[in-house]
Order: sequence, then structure tokens, then C-alpha cells
Amino acid sequence: LFVSRFATMSDYDEIEYDEDDAMEEEDYGDYDGDLNLEKSQELTKHKSFEVLSEEQLETQTKAIIKEVMELLAIPTKASCTVLLRHFQWNKEKLIEQYMTDSDAVRAEAGITSFETEKKPKSRRQKLECLICLEECISKDTFALACGHRYCNNCWKAYLELQIVSASCVWTKCPAPGCHEQVHERAFKKLVSKTSYRSYRKFLFKSLVEDNPMIKYCPAPGCTNSIRCERRNRKEAVVCNCTFRFCFMCADSEIGDHMPASCKNVEDWMRKGQDESENVKWMIANTKKCPKCRSPIEKNGGCMHMTCRKEAGGCGHEFCWLCRGPWTEHGAETGGFYACNKYEASTAKEEDVKVADIKTELETYMFYYHRYESHKSAMKIADEQRRNAQNRGDQFLSKFTVRSQDTKFLGEATEQLLTNRRVLQWSYVFGYYLDKKKEAEKNLFEYLQEDLEKHTNKLSELYERPLEPIDSYQNFISWKESVTNYTRVTAKFLEKFVDGVAIEGLTH
Repeated sequence: LFVSRFATMSDYDEIEYDEDDAMEEEDYGDYDGDLNLEKSQELTKHKSFEVLSEEQLETQTKAIIKEVMELLAIPTKASCTVLLRHFQWNKEKLIEQYMTDSDAVRAEAGITSFETEKKPKSRRQKLECLICLEECISKDTFALACGHRYCNNCWKAYLELQIVSASCVWTKCPAPGCHEQVHERAFKKLVSKTSYRSYRKFLFKSLVEDNPMIKYCPAPGCTNSIRCERRNRKEAVVCNCTFRFCFMCADSEIGDHMPASCKNVEDWMRKGQDESENVKWMIANTKKCPKCRSPIEKNGGCMHMTCRKEAGGCGHEFCWLCRGPWTEHGAETGGFYACNKYEASTAKEEDVKVADIKTELETYMFYYHRYESHKSAMKIADEQRRNAQNRGDQFLSKFTVRSQDTKFLGEATEQLLTNRRVLQWSYVFGYYLDKKKEAEKNLFEYLQEDLEKHTNKLSELYERPLEPIDSYQNFISWKESVTNYTRVTAKFLEKFVDGVAIEGLTH
């Protein structure tokens, strides 16, 4: 994925951080100068995000660097980039703090001065490199603005060692306790061309990873990024590749999990994988042999239990209710189907705890089964979406209709797919909903039931067999029914998402 995402970034290698072209005029369109980025469309309640290609991201990055350099009179692109990365590409915050105390901002960002290299007083001066302890000539050494000078070979080894992870863009001077940031021009001068290309890929990647308002589309093979107006956006975003996902967690496997929160999803996934859930089932559905502690499940019959040796047990016979030896039981204790010792035994206290665990487990299974049911239905809807074109072709050959007349099939399957996904995650939301808030719980279940009812109705309408649609008039009538119910269902979905996740049940 990493290779495919950055393999096309050869164009980015052309961006040079040279003082000579630092103020060169370029055409940046109507860009507003912020990597909280240009608004190419009017922002609405839901569509407050923008999809950016690599080229758009690169262009807008160059534009913001240019604007900040001009406004704050920063002489080099390398230094300006370090400052912007330090402020997570928040241009306004950088400008405000820089104008208040520029020295403090530079020191905090790791820039002693805008001098990208501290030149030696004499190029022929002999020096001892404090890393390798070898004698060298000053022209074969390098120092950042902090003045810590080392031989080029040691610098190269140090920097190339850093270019193994994305953190290389935050490399500091190797001098102990020095916080001077190693800028891009130093990397370009000191490392090999191959290493520098790797560094540039990490540098480009940092344009997104260092900015909380931008994230890469997590779809495999997609190189687009998404810019949002706010980092805690609840609504899903949709990439140009059609992948829909939650902006906050940006998980390629989960995608959009509305109306469940990221925390709900994380807890739900962990619960499904947690071994403790198996332990809870064992506690709720089995009891341990009082002698060897082997778990035993009762599937019917009387209270006389035997820990069978052929199943790995010890042969001990005991009462299922009070767990006492069966030799102490008989007609006087209630016979084979009751036990009057149970009320006074410690086994009753244990069973009360087990009953609570069993109730919790049954609640979980209720929501889990419905979660899985809609997940399976979503796979069917996805299959229907892929086959919508073939189904449309069947109607084209059966009746004299236009291809436009079968477009509703794709729209209906898209709506079914969206509804099934929301219903799937609604059961995760419902599981973690505070059961003490009865009014919220009742409203949620009412909205959920309404959405389920209309989704199932649309599914029934869409899946109508071809045979009964034996005339053009029947086809048009069926088309109108599916089209109208698709719109109705979309409206119910919108109300459900707004009412449950966006506005809130108590809004």
C-alpha cells in the first residue's frame, strides 16, 4: 500500500527549497492560503469536506508555504516548512504566535536562525569530528545553524539511519541536548539520492499525517486525501474512489460505522475477540464438579449428576442444585428433581451471580445476532448492486425501454446497501446505549424499527421476480413503486442518522 500510494510522486521531487526561487511568482488559482485547505465548493451541513488528489495537495502545500514566507518574511522554504509542521499546518496559529514572539516560536520549533548552514571560518581548517574522532578538513564538514559541526561521513550515516521510518522528518541535530531541526536541504546535501527520495516520500506523507484536518483515504490503492472542516466530524466522508468511511478512525475494514461511535466500535470489536466472552459462556452454561472442578453442562434430566470419567472427569456424583454429594440426598431432600438443601447452601449465591452473567450474555447475543443478520443482508445488497446492470439489461431486452428507465435499479441497491450498513452498526449503538435512560432507549428502538421496516419493504419490492412483470405497464408500475420507496427509505434513513447520531436522541 505504501509503495502504491507514493510511487507516482516523482513530480514532487521538483519542489526545490532554494533562496533564489523562494519568492518566485506562481499561479495558485483561488487558493485561500491555508492547508486547512481551499474550498472548491460551498460547504453545507454534511458536505463539509473536500477530496484532494496528490497533485492538489502538493499545489496547495506550495501555496501556503509561499504565502507564509511572504507574510512573515521568512527567507527559506526549508525553515518555513519546519515552522508549519510544528504548528500542524495551522497557518493562523503560526502567524499569530510568530508576530507575538518570533524568537520564542523559532526556538520552540527547533530553528536557531534562518541560516540553513553554519559556514566554517576557513575551508582548509583542520578539525576533529566529535562523533568518529577522526581529523578532517572543515570543507568536508557540515553544521546547522546551531553550530554543532561534524564530518560529512558521520552526518550521512546519522541521517540515513533516520530514514527508516516516517519520524525522519522530525530528525534533530545529533549533538546531545540540541533541539535544532534537520531541514530538507541538509538531507538533500548529505545523503545519497536513493535515501533522499525515500526522505521525500516521508516528507510528502507528513503533509497529511501532521495535519489533523486531513487524512488519507484508507481504501487499498487509493492515494487521495480528505480535508475536513473539523477533526471530530461525526458524519462519514466519501472519497472520489467511492469508499465511504469515518474520518476520525479512518479504518479500511470498518469504513462508515454510523450511528455507532468510534469508542462503541472499538469496544464491540474487542468484545467479539476477547477470550473472556468464552469464559462468561462457560460460567453461564456450566457448573464445576465440586471434586475435580471440571466444567459440566446439564442438558436435561434430574438433579443427580455424574462427573463422567470417559469425558475426562473424576466419577464424582453430586446434586446439580446445591453441589453436595449425592450420597446425602434422597426422598427426604426432595428426590431426583428437587433439593431442599439448596436454599441454605452457598451454591445459591453462586447461581445468582451466574444468572446475572447469563442475562448479560443473552443481551449481548440479542444484539450480536441482529448485527450479523444485517451484515449478511448487506453482502446480499452488495451482490444485488453488482448485478443491477445485468437485471436492467434483461428489462431492456424484454420491453422497449431506454437505459435511463433502468437506472432506478442501481439507485435502489445503493440505498439498500447504505441502510443495511447503518442498521448493522445501529445494533452496536443500541448495545452500548444507557439502558437507564428509558425515554432515549424507547425513541431509539422506535426509529430503528421504522428504518428496518422500510428497508425490508424496499428489499421485497426490488427482489420481485421477473415473471410477474409481463407487460410494459406492469414494468412502469413496478418501477414507480421501487423509485418512490427508495426516496421514502432515504428520508427515513436521514431522519434516523440525524436523530440518533448527529443531533442526538435528547436534542
